[in-house]
Amino acid sequence: MSTIIFEEVTKNYGRVQGISNVSLNIGPGVTGILGPNGAGKSTTMKVLLGLARPSIGSVYVDGVNPFDNFDLRNKIGFVPEYDCFYEHMSAVDYVSYFLMIHDFSKEEAVEKAENSLIELGLQDSMYRKIRTYSRGMRQKTKVARATAFNPQILVLDEPFQGADPTTRHLLMEKINSWSEEGKTILISSHILHDVEYLTDNIILINNGRVLASGNRHEIRKLMSNIPIQIKISPIDKNQLRPLVKRMLDERWITAGRLLESEGEIILETNESEKFYTEFPQILEDEKIIVEKIVSDDDTLDSLYSKLVEGKQWK
Repeated sequence: MSTIIFEEVTKNYGRVQGISNVSLNIGPGVTGILGPNGAGKSTTMKVLLGLARPSIGSVYVDGVNPFDNFDLRNKIGFVPEYDCFYEHMSAVDYVSYFLMIHDFSKEEAVEKAENSLIELGLQDSMYRKIRTYSRGMRQKTKVARATAFNPQILVLDEPFQGADPTTRHLLMEKINSWSEEGKTILISSHILHDVEYLTDNIILINNGRVLASGNRHEIRKLMSNIPIQIKISPIDKNQLRPLVKRMLDERWITAGRLLESEGEIILETNESEKFYTEFPQILEDEKIIVEKIVSDDDTLDSLYSKLVEGKQWK
């Protein structure tokens, strides 16, 4: 079941088009929205949050229009990319202030704020002024504010920005935990490795248009005009030439290169499933033992680059 639905949504800012004809279906779990600066990620989030009304099309969040339904604010937690603090406040005061906006009593708000900040590792500093915080501590405070009231939908705009490795790891573990609870989590990030760690469900957007959405492996299969490259290193380097010659006999191998100095061959195929199904049998028949099989083309970074560069599938 989809929690977030975009139906042919366009948002114009005067003559400038923020997003164009965007259709999305986002369900529970983690979904990454990726694209370069100015791609339309922020506009997509603003429309989803009800902060901007679509010029054309419809948006539904949990079955209702977010622009006209103020009660939806109690179901959505938002972590903005940029800081939006009252610097003179402590983290507890800041988080509890927003909880009271969500109709919690002061006592409930303080308790929930403390629990959320402790959960994110700020127990020793949650009563210090926010102006004394490092960037990583500020990120944790923003996440605490967005999650303290247990929303079912989380919209996280660059949540790992400025975070040190320890903070990044903690935030990723929390996001995984919230996903397992059945929350719907939309993450915008420039750090492709972090998104790849969290989810295979992605939205690739550029110039205001969705280039692809869904499981990244399925998206890669659709790009049949762009072969996948696979590097293979046999243990016995004398088998390099026989192996590349043997593989070029297969109709599903479109090209092969021998890199003797590096002790490997590079094969190209448009049928990766065929390769991974039949290649082990070929190795067994030819009595070849390999020490490494690697494909960089199935990574999120590779997929992102190919689509943003304008290479499309058939």
